[in-house]
Amino acid sequence: MNRILIITGGEVNITSSLQYTEGKKYSKIIAVDGGLESAVRLGIMPDVILGDFDTVDQSLLREYEGKGCEIIRLNPVKDDTDTEAAFLKALSYRPDEIHILGAIGSRFDHSYANIFLLKRAYEAGVKAYIITEMCRISLITGDVALKKDSLYGKYISLIQFDGKASGVTLKDFVYEVRNFDFDTDKTYRLGISNELNKPEGYIHIDSGYMLLIESKEDKKQC
Repeated sequence: MNRILIITGGEVNITSSLQYTEGKKYSKIIAVDGGLESAVRLGIMPDVILGDFDTVDQSLLREYEGKGCEIIRLNPVKDDTDTEAAFLKALSYRPDEIHILGAIGSRFDHSYANIFLLKRAYEAGVKAYIITEMCRISLITGDVALKKDSLYGKYISLIQFDGKASGVTLKDFVYEVRNFDFDTDKTYRLGISNELNKPEGYIHIDSGYMLLIESKEDKKQC
């Protein structure tokens, strides 16, 4: 499988990230600006280091430049964020999957914009995942099967994305629906915190997109 890892500048939990990446083979690894420091802490050697480099330690950048990493310097005045530029670079490798660490952080504007990269990946025929300490986020439509033993966490949330999701059916979930329309005008929070009640569950979406958020248990819930 041609799988790309992007490590960008948001929050990266070292323990959970090491657990997630363990045993996975990545064709290319891209560190984005300050995400290089997370890559170092993870013990991961990037193939490409990309950004306008306003947050990374410059001595660290020079060190990795000397190690033969491809360095892509972006103009600070640009339309794309550094993470989006890295994502487009990842797409140029024609991957099957893109995994992104550090896409969610204290800058809500960047975090929210990064979620839209999932749709861009889908439109390119690529499966993409945003991974945080507590959850894994992906974009789905059509028919999806989930296996309990391969979920990132026990809780499953489904939220309509970039418009309504129509004709949604959930089978073998604790809370099931059949041919239901998720519309932000009336059901903006209905899909939060569901669970599978069998080893495998099924999702069908007639039209539209939904965020699939697999979450670990967290006693400090919002």
